[in-house]
Amino acid sequence: MLIGTVTPLGATVEPLIRPPGKGDDNDLPREPRSSDFLHDRAAMIGDPRNDENTIVSQMHLAFLKAHNRLVDEGKGFEEARRILRQHYQHIVIHDFLKRVADPAVVDQILATGNPWYDGASEPFFVPLEFAVAAFRFGHTMVRAAYNFNTNFNFADGRPATLELLFTFSALSGQLGFGEGTATLPENWIIEWENIIGDGPAVNKARRFDTQLAAVVNGETRALFGLRALDGSLEQGLAARLAARNLLRGYRLRLPTGQAVAGALGLPVLTPDEIRAAAPGQTQALEAGGFLDRTPLWFYLLAEARHHGGERLGPTGSAIVAGVLISLIRRSADSILGSLEFVPSLPAATEGAFDLSDLLRFAGVLP
Repeated sequence: MLIGTVTPLGATVEPLIRPPGKGDDNDLPREPRSSDFLHDRAAMIGDPRNDENTIVSQMHLAFLKAHNRLVDEGKGFEEARRILRQHYQHIVIHDFLKRVADPAVVDQILATGNPWYDGASEPFFVPLEFAVAAFRFGHTMVRAAYNFNTNFNFADGRPATLELLFTFSALSGQLGFGEGTATLPENWIIEWENIIGDGPAVNKARRFDTQLAAVVNGETRALFGLRALDGSLEQGLAARLAARNLLRGYRLRLPTGQAVAGALGLPVLTPDEIRAAAPGQTQALEAGGFLDRTPLWFYLLAEARHHGGERLGPTGSAIVAGVLISLIRRSADSILGSLEFVPSLPAATEGAFDLSDLLRFAGVLP
């Protein structure tokens, strides 16, 4: 698959240098500059949203590199796709889901199936409760700033804020300030060892709660100042991610969190439990009548906080794990078929395979 190249800056001092050991092949393939902002340096990938911020675009790049390594090792194009897709499915189930959802719920759905959603049914659909509410749980886990690479980190007082991560991409920024560069500037190549792993300097996701990361050094940050596709600042409620999520759920007539939990036969949070899970937000909840009719997205965050904040609660786990596992079962190359899947790519732990193993295989993580 085609790989893009970064733009050299020719600098010798931070924050403009290329991170050590990184080559030119560290950007997504891009269209040239254009007066049409939908095509202006747009990443030539299946889903343009994967170029909305720099961390996600660099993740997409890692998958391209992993695919190309399989081809370089003698695999055909389609075989390389299948191998990578199956290992990704394994990561989703055994690495991702068992971190963000209750592992017991994941194992139960793997063993007995999902009684309320069949991803193989026709016509195919994804539940709105998943797409518009439950799978937006990650918004509360996003940090306001990241230890990104040698140029942008907390140690030097130059962390990669969300604004910068959105600016140095094409979908929501200009690949820099002003006219930006034609491709990702070399000083914005990610160092995954700062993001993935267990070391003391590695970034950790925020715990689950009912709030979004908002402030760095006293300044309001990106999740409360979203940008349009052309890079301009959104106005009014459109600039606030939380408002977008709540309004979208309202306009699509999503059931309340209490209704969904009850329909799934799971414990329903009481008004007092929602109050305790959302300190500082009680006045708004009471004024809106939301303590016993809570918007689903907010309810699932409160439920996660009520259960300790380390992962989704029972309702959130059931929806997220149930849908993703059902979608994996639907895949023609599903690892949940009749034959037990055993990862074949190199891994740090024998018999296992997680995201860090894939990044190492792609050559982007030491």
